[in-house]
Amino acid sequence: MIATALEYYNLQSPNEELIRHSENLTYKVIDGDKTYLLRIHKPVDGFNMDMVRMGKEANDLILGEVELLLHLAEKGNVVTQKIKPNKFGDAVTTLDDKTLVTLLEWIDGDTLDQIKITESIAYEIGVMVGKMHNDLKTLTIMNRYSYDESLLTTMLAETDEALKQGNFSEKQAKIITNALSYMRNHFIKLKHKFMLVHADLSNSNLLLHNNQIVPIDFSMSGYCIPEIELAMIFGNINDEILNQNVLKGYKSVCYIELDYKGIDLCSCLLILLFAIGQHKRFANEEWFTNKLDEWCNNKFVPLVEDENISNDMIGSDLIPARLWKDVL
Repeated sequence: MIATALEYYNLQSPNEELIRHSENLTYKVIDGDKTYLLRIHKPVDGFNMDMVRMGKEANDLILGEVELLLHLAEKGNVVTQKIKPNKFGDAVTTLDDKTLVTLLEWIDGDTLDQIKITESIAYEIGVMVGKMHNDLKTLTIMNRYSYDESLLTTMLAETDEALKQGNFSEKQAKIITNALSYMRNHFIKLKHKFMLVHADLSNSNLLLHNNQIVPIDFSMSGYCIPEIELAMIFGNINDEILNQNVLKGYKSVCYIELDYKGIDLCSCLLILLFAIGQHKRFANEEWFTNKLDEWCNNKFVPLVEDENISNDMIGSDLIPARLWKDVL
């Protein structure tokens, strides 16, 4: 399949190296002095995104991701992987079996999970996210994920299914159901804040390149409140001083209002997307049950009780939860 895919591009003598196979077959392709990232959008057996996809066609979502990448490249305010068109000038290649292929320019750099994050790097992370939000806040793309009340309703149904299958205990399911219902009610009220976001800014999806932070892998991008980006970054860094520097960098370029409750809501959303989406896969593993109990006690219950669950990671630069009701 890779040989067929490469035939669609003006390459001289490409040499490919498999990087991974998960949602895509992903290769590093070296052609003379040029390096590319080739993605054959064919998931590995068992890879399932049905809960988050919410009925959208997989190929349509890939086209939406490409539209977003082209938009950011045109704006030029954030360094991103640019798309290399095929021989026919198309950003996306369609193989005979309808599998889609994209070829991106390779960007050299270390992912943040490979290096020590300093205060200056943390600041640049915030600057990048702020610039990206500036470029995306007025963009509308139909074929993207929606991390909204509809998804939370689907997650509630899947929680019931996890209980029936014995993958969640009755206590766990009750706590998770209460948290999801609480989050859904808030997200309905927060629709006016929804915008396009990356939605998967883990340390492995952030590159340090020439002292700039480069976001990669926009495959999960979609609509949510902007705090979802900071919730993931703060949780991964988990250092108050560094997280404050992220926030300072963000505020230096972007004037979108951020607050604790939004961070808390999204912190729990990200955890629950994993726990509910993967309950069938990990239910029989002791670590999963133990971790789920920890999340229930330290995240989901405090969220519903209107406690700040992220202030130990950020400090006091955001709106306290006790004032949140005045903001809605």
